[in-house]
Amino acid sequence: MPNATEHTPVTLVAGLNRTINARIAYTLLAPGTTVVSHDLRDVATGRVTRVEHRMSRDGVDTLTIDDIELEHGCVSCTLRLDLLPMLRVLHRDPEIRRIVVLLDPAVEPEQLAVEIQSTVVQAPHVDPGPAGLDVAVEATLCGLDARTWLADATGDLTLTEAEVTSLDDERTLSQIAVSQARFADAIIIEGADGVESAYELARLHAVLLRLAPSAGMRTLNSQQALTREIVEGAIGSMAPGTPRGRPTQPFDPLLAGGPDLEEDCGVRLVSFEADRPFHPERLHDALDVLLEGVVTARGRMWLASDPDDVMWLESAGGGLSILHVGTWLACVDDHSSVDPDHLALAALRWDPDHGDRHNALTVLCHRTDPDDVRRALADALVTDDELARGRQYVTSLPSPFGHAHRDPCEDMEPPQPEPAQQAKRTEGKQE
Repeated sequence: MPNATEHTPVTLVAGLNRTINARIAYTLLAPGTTVVSHDLRDVATGRVTRVEHRMSRDGVDTLTIDDIELEHGCVSCTLRLDLLPMLRVLHRDPEIRRIVVLLDPAVEPEQLAVEIQSTVVQAPHVDPGPAGLDVAVEATLCGLDARTWLADATGDLTLTEAEVTSLDDERTLSQIAVSQARFADAIIIEGADGVESAYELARLHAVLLRLAPSAGMRTLNSQQALTREIVEGAIGSMAPGTPRGRPTQPFDPLLAGGPDLEEDCGVRLVSFEADRPFHPERLHDALDVLLEGVVTARGRMWLASDPDDVMWLESAGGGLSILHVGTWLACVDDHSSVDPDHLALAALRWDPDHGDRHNALTVLCHRTDPDDVRRALADALVTDDELARGRQYVTSLPSPFGHAHRDPCEDMEPPQPEPAQQAKRTEGKQE
């Protein structure tokens, strides 16, 4: 059994392509390692197939396949009722030195990392607690198909429509594709020779290098075998600043890893900042600029109608969400429990009138004019004339946003508030 003070390292393998993911995961099968997977294609029926393939320290393979029956068939139930407790049990197995979790394409690795850290679970012969007491995500690997990934990452098909899951799941392929790649410490690209042209392959690389600038990356054609050396080489080449299992925080730097801000093959990362609030209705009207020709957008927002609230915007392909994720420090008297990095960021831009309130967005464009994006966002800000009318006027501006907003939407009524400790994504499908 591992020392009580040690964590068993976990490697997550994610991606939309089941075959590529499996090849990546099984290159890591070595003495003292187990590969665990849950097939969620039939989860709506309450049945999940769990596979554990382990190799003992003396090199003996054991394959175990179980059908897991769940009272409520959903992705979260599978994680909380089976995978997370299993991680706690495997940590106590003297044969196991490393766990590889082969994720179903419907699972976002960042959300699983949040669950590992914070979700209290029951496991046999173990006191209740989160799996993070016993295991730690050491690396997340993302496998992707060069022939289809960019189309998936910029479309608006839901997981149900794409037949990734039998659930009525309104998350989009683009949301999952972007989140899997962004959270990756290393990316393995297969099928490079199946792309229409060298230019299209270069465009794919330009997108990924801006989406996950610190990730190690390897690109293979159909004649190249995926080997353990290639996967370990990708892991070994990741630069400082990759997630390494750490979930995104709302005040993290939006340009972590130093992504290239110059245009390449029509791909460009736009950074937009403003020290004045957005006019809620004009922002709502401007959001379409983020749903066409854009891979993803994300960042912090200050809405004139909600001056205390930090709002988080995130888009992928044809879906976008806005959620309440916190309170500006200017509205908080006691900063003693605030993360030091957050305090440092606030101090750098503190204004005597509005404190740390600001707008900061990054937009990854691939088929739209970056100047159109900047102009649309700038035009959505409150004007000098509006600010001159005073705080009461500005804060009383009508708003289509509540604490959570999904676009495209059917009307201007705000949805019910939804608390969020993390920037959880709830993108909707574009009509």
